[in-house]
Amino acid sequence: MSMSRFLMARIAAVSLAILVGALALALWRAQFDIEREEGGATEVARLFDRLNALKDAPPADIATHLDVLRAINRSPALRHLQLRLQDAAGTDLVAPSPPEPLTGLRGFFARLAPGVTRSQPQETGSWDIARADGTTLRATLQLNPLSEQQESLDNIIGMLVVLLGYALAMLVAVYWAVNRALAPMRPILDAIDHYERNDFSHRLPSLQLREMDTIGGALNHLASALGAAQDARRMLSLKLLTSQEEERARIARELHDEFGQTLTAMRADALWLTRQTAGEPDTQAVAQELTAHCERLHVGIRNLLRRLRPRELRDGNERISLRRLLGDLVQSWRNRPGQDVDFSFRFAIDESRVSDELALTLYRLTQEALTNAMRHAQATHISVELVDGTDARIEWRFTDDGVGIDSSESAVQHGNGLAGMRERVWAHAGELDIARARGSAEKPGLQLIAHFDGRMTEER
Repeated sequence: MSMSRFLMARIAAVSLAILVGALALALWRAQFDIEREEGGATEVARLFDRLNALKDAPPADIATHLDVLRAINRSPALRHLQLRLQDAAGTDLVAPSPPEPLTGLRGFFARLAPGVTRSQPQETGSWDIARADGTTLRATLQLNPLSEQQESLDNIIGMLVVLLGYALAMLVAVYWAVNRALAPMRPILDAIDHYERNDFSHRLPSLQLREMDTIGGALNHLASALGAAQDARRMLSLKLLTSQEEERARIARELHDEFGQTLTAMRADALWLTRQTAGEPDTQAVAQELTAHCERLHVGIRNLLRRLRPRELRDGNERISLRRLLGDLVQSWRNRPGQDVDFSFRFAIDESRVSDELALTLYRLTQEALTNAMRHAQATHISVELVDGTDARIEWRFTDDGVGIDSSESAVQHGNGLAGMRERVWAHAGELDIARARGSAEKPGLQLIAHFDGRMTEER
């Protein structure tokens, strides 16, 4: 069903219900008006009956008849007419009731339309009532516009209430219909929220309205395409990282094979030359300096080899502990001479959940973070943690109390290795959060938190 037909069907159904309600209200009003007119006619009949009874009534009953006539005059059931009854001297025995002031909504509408209340009571006719005792009473009927005015104002108020009720009911009906029609937007918005968080596995079910179902189908197709593209990009990223690691390993092997043996031979030659020039101080000094240069070059190459390639993840068929790999990496920085940084390392995960690829990524993240902190952060304390996070995820945390960064985006754009770290984490379907560590104003510190889905690592 299309949205236009859906809305029109709902609005038509509610309009029909409102129309039936308005018709029922009009019928009730008509019945009420008929009963009021019947009551007025009954009071007029009673009025003439009492006037006729005054002709032959004994003097003792006159007061009773007059009281009844006064009650009829005051009764709201008497409509359109008022009685004035006078004796021969012109004294009012029964006087018309004074008009009541219009208040509330009646008074408001009377002020808006003053012409409705302009007419004054008018006499319609007088006649004499000759009693048996020889006295004469004069009866006068006056038109009373007040009842008609009140009825007109009541009709206006009633019509206004009906219109307001109809408008309110229509507003509620339209709101309900539109809300029902737009209800499929909630799962659509929820799906969009999933896609904004790079969760392209979410799918929309079949929706009732044709337009919404078309949008849902388009979003499902878009999510499938984006998910496939993201998976392909992740595979490419993993392949690039693997190629990078292989190239590092190749360079490390060449450095070890080419320079290692050459440096060993150079150190041996320098030691031999030192022994042979024992009687020549100047030459021996040069030989000793050459030996020191070889030693420094050897240490530098060894450190470079450690950076290019970590210790192998497997020793034959046996896997080397990730805890030991990371612990040795932290310990190598702790043992460096001339530094006073306090290092802490915490490892609290099940290593069986970590694949070889993720283990290498965790090693590279820790290596890059330690290098950045030691070179640029001016930190005094560095913490590395690998723990179990929420939803069966693996959480890697790195924290220092150094100078920090201005913002994560600027840091990623200006290097510091954070872009490469984020790319590595993303390649494993993880998330990397970069934030300040809430230190002092001078040294706010830096905190890096990476989350990896432990179930995905097990599958791989």
